[in-house]
Amino acid sequence: MLTLFWFMVVITIVVFFHELGHFLFAKLFKTKVEEFSIGMGPKLFSYKGKETEFRFNLIPIGGYVRIAGEEPENAEGLSDNPELFYNKKPWQKFLIAFAGPLFSIILGYIVLSISGLLYGFPEVKIEKVIKDSPAYYAGIKPGDVIKKVDGHIVFDSSILSLAIKEGKELNLEIIRNGNPINLNIKPGFFDPEYTIIFKSDEDINIDSYNIKSFNMNPPEKIQEILPNLEKGDKLIIELENGKILKGKIEGYSISPQRYAIGVYFATFSNVINKDISPFKKEDKIIAINGKKISNGLDLIDLLSSISMSPDDNLITISNNKITEVKKSINSETLNIITLRNGKKAEIQLSKSKFLSILQEPLILKFAFDKWRPKGLEVISVSFQWANTLLRAMVDVIGQLFTGKVKTTDVMGPVGIAGAVGQAAKAGPEALISLIALITLNLGIVNLLPIPALDGGRIVFSIYEMITGKRTNPKIEATIHTIGFLILMGLFVYFTYNDILRFFK
Repeated sequence: MLTLFWFMVVITIVVFFHELGHFLFAKLFKTKVEEFSIGMGPKLFSYKGKETEFRFNLIPIGGYVRIAGEEPENAEGLSDNPELFYNKKPWQKFLIAFAGPLFSIILGYIVLSISGLLYGFPEVKIEKVIKDSPAYYAGIKPGDVIKKVDGHIVFDSSILSLAIKEGKELNLEIIRNGNPINLNIKPGFFDPEYTIIFKSDEDINIDSYNIKSFNMNPPEKIQEILPNLEKGDKLIIELENGKILKGKIEGYSISPQRYAIGVYFATFSNVINKDISPFKKEDKIIAINGKKISNGLDLIDLLSSISMSPDDNLITISNNKITEVKKSINSETLNIITLRNGKKAEIQLSKSKFLSILQEPLILKFAFDKWRPKGLEVISVSFQWANTLLRAMVDVIGQLFTGKVKTTDVMGPVGIAGAVGQAAKAGPEALISLIALITLNLGIVNLLPIPALDGGRIVFSIYEMITGKRTNPKIEATIHTIGFLILMGLFVYFTYNDILRFFK
C-alpha cells in the first residue's frame, strides 16, 4: 500500500506539471480549455471557472487537460470558432503541444537543483584498477575521484561511461588526496565477455583456462551459439589440456565488445547503514565463510557464490579463455565476521536471510562521499546534471530503435511503481532524484514524433507551418487513433515484462 501511495503521489505531481504547461499556453493563446482534471476516474468534486471545469477525481493518479478542438474530428463542424485548438495558427499549436514536455523538463531541472542544494552530488570514486589496463598505465589509482571528463563535471559513473564508449582519448581531472591531477587516457577495446551459470554433478577443478571447443564447435563460435541456448540445454566445454566441463545451462549474460578503461567504481561499502537484526548500524563485514571482505566490491563479488544453488558453477569467458571461475557456497549457513565497536563479532545466518537483508534499500553505506557546490553554483551544476541526464535518455531511446537496448529492459508502470516504492523506503533524497528522472523522461518521451503523443501533434503543426495547409481532420484523427492503439499495446507489453521480472 505504501508503494501504491507514493507511486500515485509521484505520478500525480509529474503529470500535473506536464498538463499545466499545456493549460497555460492554451490560455495564453485564448484557446478554450474545457477541463483540467487531477486524478482519473469518477469525479469527486469540481470547481467551475469562467470556462474551465477544474475536477478532482476518485483515483489520485495522473491527470489531464481537455482542450476544445484538440481532437480534430470534433473540430470539423465548428471550424469557424477561433477558440478551438484546431483553428489556431500552426505556431500556436506547436507551442501548446510543446509546452507539456517543456514544463516536464523544467520541473526536472528544478527538482535536481533542490536535490543538489539539500544533499549535494555523489563523487565518482575508483574502487579498483585492473592490472595492465589503460587506467593502470595512465596512473589511475584506487581512491581517486573523477571530477571532470573533457571539462564536463562527472555526476555519476554512467557519464564517464558515455564518454569512454566513443573510444576517443579523454582528459580527466582527478582528485587524489585533496589535490587535483590532470591526465589523459585512451580507452582500450575489450573483447566480448560471456558469463555462464551451469549445473554440474562433477567437481569443477580447472588447471587450464584455454578453450579448445565450445559445444563441439570452435571457441570463436560462442557468440553465435550461446544466444540460442536455453535453460536446461547441454553445455560441453573442452579445454586444451583435454579436460571437459559438462553441465546444463542455468543462465548467461553477454557483454559485447566495448571500449573501457579498466576500473571498478565504488558503489556500496561493506558497512551496515542501519539497525537490522542481527546487524547493528556501523557493523563492518570483514569475512564470510573464511573469505576476506575488504570493501564493497569484495562483498558484491561474493554474492554470486552465495546466491547460486549448491551444484551451480559460474565461469566467465573472454578471448577464448576462461577468465573467472566461481562455485556456489554449499553450506546453507553463513559464518559472517563483523567489526562492531572495534571488536570482532561472529554472526550465523542462513543464505536466504542474508540475501533478503541486502535487498533492503540503502542497507549498506555508500563507498563514496558527496560534494557541494558553493553558493549559486548549485544552480549551474544542477543544470549541467540535468543536461547530462537528458543526453543519456536520448541516447538510450536511440539505442532502443537500433536494437542496442532490448525492449525487455524498458521499465513499465509496474516497474516504475516498484522503483518509487523502493525510493520511498530509501528516503527523501532517493525519492526526489527519482521524481527528477521520471519527469525528465516524460518530457523526452512525449517529444517523440508518435501520433497521440505531444510529439505527434508537433509534427502536424510543423507540417502546417511548412505547407500553409490545414491538416485534414479525419486523417489526423485516424492517425492519432492508430498511435493511441499502438501506445496501449506497448503499455500492455511493458507491463507484462514488469510482471515477468517480478516473478524471476
